[in-house]
Amino acid sequence: MANSRALLLLGVLVAAACGCRAVRNVHVDPQQPVTLTTEEAQKLRADGLTLYAQQPREVESVNKAAGLLEQAARTLSNDYDAQWQAAQALVFLAENETRPELRLQAARRGVVLARQARALKPDGVEGQYWYALAVGLLANEDRTYGLSAVGEMETALKRAIELDERYDMAGPPRILGILQLRTPPPPTSIGSPRKALRLLQHAVELFPEYPENYLYLAEALHDNGRADEAREALRKVLEAKPWPDRQFESQQWKSAGLKLRDRLDKP
Repeated sequence: MANSRALLLLGVLVAAACGCRAVRNVHVDPQQPVTLTTEEAQKLRADGLTLYAQQPREVESVNKAAGLLEQAARTLSNDYDAQWQAAQALVFLAENETRPELRLQAARRGVVLARQARALKPDGVEGQYWYALAVGLLANEDRTYGLSAVGEMETALKRAIELDERYDMAGPPRILGILQLRTPPPPTSIGSPRKALRLLQHAVELFPEYPENYLYLAEALHDNGRADEAREALRKVLEAKPWPDRQFESQQWKSAGLKLRDRLDKP
């Protein structure tokens, strides 16, 4: 699937607590007019999905894939899958592009496309999930969306959990857990280390072989004062083989795991 997903730098939302811009007002202007036939758009979509699926993912190839998928989505404007598939590729770019201006552009475009998917199919887990991720990454790049972003993410992720908590290897509870782990507590925001821990434990229960779930479980255990259990969870991350369709992401998980282990080892 896309990026390391849960490697959202949601800590910036703490600093963004005074943000006053509304995510719902995010719009983008199309760069080119729609001139494709439906058949041409379907061909671009198929090519984009093939390119996106190549392993290991690289920013350059995903950039090309996202361009094809976006073009297809604009022609297939009433096709739910076309919208969220383009948003998924843009979420990868919004997290992994090295240039901040391109991360911001990708996040904004991802928000718009995922929002369109939600409108087309409110009970589709994919639209809810990729919308939440795109919103979080938008807030990472533009902190003025802080408070609005947290609310939008929480609503979308709770709905995603209702629809299919197993989607993306327990992505909905995993991301909501990270959101609660990295935001301030009420009344400022929704942060709660204890609630986060329960969500991340549940994600591990749903997919006990998936390394990313253990990475954030380790962080939650650490934040709840359970360092020994956190080290054991990290061991599962660091010793795991690369996940077959997430080879790029697997390296990110290990890097993040090593950094967290260093934090645990400090007196």
